[in-house]
Amino acid sequence: MDFFAAQHSAQRKSRWLVFWFVLAVTSIVVLVYLSLVLSIQYMGEDVSLLWNGELFFWICLLVGGGIGVASLFRIWQISRHGGALIATQLGGRRVSRQTNDPAERRLLNVTDEMAIAAGIPAPVVYVLEEETGMNAFAAGLSTRDCVIGATRGLLEAMNRDELQGVIGHEISHIVNGDSRLNLKLIGVLFGINAITIVGRGLARARGKNAGPIVMFGLLLCAIGSIGFFCGRIIQAAVSREREYLADASAVQFTRHPPGLAAALQKLQTSGSEIQHPKAAAASHLFFGACGSATAFLTSFFATHPPLSERIQRLDSRRQPLQSGQSTPAAAVGDNRPGSSLADPHAAMLVAPSGVAAMASVGVPEGFSSTSIAHAQSLLANLPESLRQQARQLTGAIGVVGGLFFSRQSEVRRQQEELLPATALPVAQALYQWLSAQPEQGAHYRLVWLDLALPTLHEASESVIGQVLDMAKALIHADGRISSSEFALYSLLCGALLPPSARRAKRGELRPEQLDRDIANLLGLIAYAGHEDLETTDAAYQAAMACSPARVERPLPEKTAISLTTISQSLAHLALAAPPYRKRLLHACVVAIRYDGKITPVENELLRAFAQSLDCPAPL
Repeated sequence: MDFFAAQHSAQRKSRWLVFWFVLAVTSIVVLVYLSLVLSIQYMGEDVSLLWNGELFFWICLLVGGGIGVASLFRIWQISRHGGALIATQLGGRRVSRQTNDPAERRLLNVTDEMAIAAGIPAPVVYVLEEETGMNAFAAGLSTRDCVIGATRGLLEAMNRDELQGVIGHEISHIVNGDSRLNLKLIGVLFGINAITIVGRGLARARGKNAGPIVMFGLLLCAIGSIGFFCGRIIQAAVSREREYLADASAVQFTRHPPGLAAALQKLQTSGSEIQHPKAAAASHLFFGACGSATAFLTSFFATHPPLSERIQRLDSRRQPLQSGQSTPAAAVGDNRPGSSLADPHAAMLVAPSGVAAMASVGVPEGFSSTSIAHAQSLLANLPESLRQQARQLTGAIGVVGGLFFSRQSEVRRQQEELLPATALPVAQALYQWLSAQPEQGAHYRLVWLDLALPTLHEASESVIGQVLDMAKALIHADGRISSSEFALYSLLCGALLPPSARRAKRGELRPEQLDRDIANLLGLIAYAGHEDLETTDAAYQAAMACSPARVERPLPEKTAISLTTISQSLAHLALAAPPYRKRLLHACVVAIRYDGKITPVENELLRAFAQSLDCPAPL
């Protein structure tokens, strides 16, 4: 499965979503009009004609406009806060990286492994503490601001393999672009259901002349119920197919079908109901159906395919569990970051080849056969004391500082003065550890950044601003910006800044501007991976030839490629269509592979570009 093809499919689903929304709103407007006409007749007014153009116009304006405004407001609200808003409204509690709860610790470890393997920032994790049903969900607008939620019942019932299957399913939703589509669907359903909220308010009217108002309110409630069924049909049409895709992607991703099949089997025998009153509007987000339903609803309105069919697709030999029977569960207190390996540099032994990894950008299963083992071994080889520090805010700040420390002792002493005293020991320890690794160990910089980011997410906006200012000051300490520094800083900003701060205006997407943006990106990556100008230019030209640029531009001067220029270029290109971004990243890979070598700096730049363009990229 091609990531960009899946994302393009999700965008087409969005267009169909608009069509069904317009159809539902039109039906509601017509029904409100007829209801109002009947109410006027009930009041004794002389309405000789069923059709009244002026009345219908005002109904369209007030009802249709009101539904549209309600949906747009909800979508705007979600776009400002991302998946965290939905998780909180469903009763979720954010899991601190310092948690001592064994089940939560295991959930964080599995999520870290899956995110690193998928090549996306580790999502923030929420637990629905009051929910005993086994369920989970993913919500967010991009790979950079998604969250994963899990019920307490799921954490306590699943063993590690089963939990990995569930998280793999949710990560697949993020990677496939489903999470963005699902949040748009919540906004659409909110507008459609708004008519019911208005109807309930009118139905509570009191007074001598309140009869017609109450009648109209009851009619609105009835119409709202029709809107509810329209919403359920839209939910079912959008999400059922995506659930099958996420199951298949999770299996391709984890390479362990029994884990996901066993998790689904536990849902089949123990249930996945969510009791929260707002769960119905978000039922399409969840791993399993949120409530019990009749056979008719299951076949027509259900947001999820039958569990038996999902299990059969994964493992046709698996038999349904009997009531009270359960699969063996591993100890909940599994705190291991991954399987431990005896060789301290064994991560390199299970790593995908550079060529295979580069070819797999945007194609998750292309690197999944070894990616999880690679992620587990990378995490297992990290010093546990430093990992513990990265779970605390001061330690995470120290990790950021250590990643930007210069190899020049004089510059490093200046940089040390920029760090808070409490974070300095962690920065020094991390710098020493990274310096002791072989050249391939530079890939650990991305792993450390991925581990620190979720902790930094817990900080206030002012603290995040101070961390970004500190990182910028560390970069400028030696008077220059290296490609590696740019890549790490870009990843840091992309993960910590709110979505509104990362967006460019669509009015800036002129073809000639995009051509300049492509030239800047390909120029930077060509300069980063090649030593002489002749090879650099040849790599650039080869990449430009297969890029989506309309006109081939000459290699930009190295001095003309600045941090600001590249950041603006990425903001522009992130708004391009999925096929356009796919060709752009392919061109970046062509430039990297031109000399047959892949350096850590090239890997970091590709990861930074991919994250900015909302695409998974492997280590």
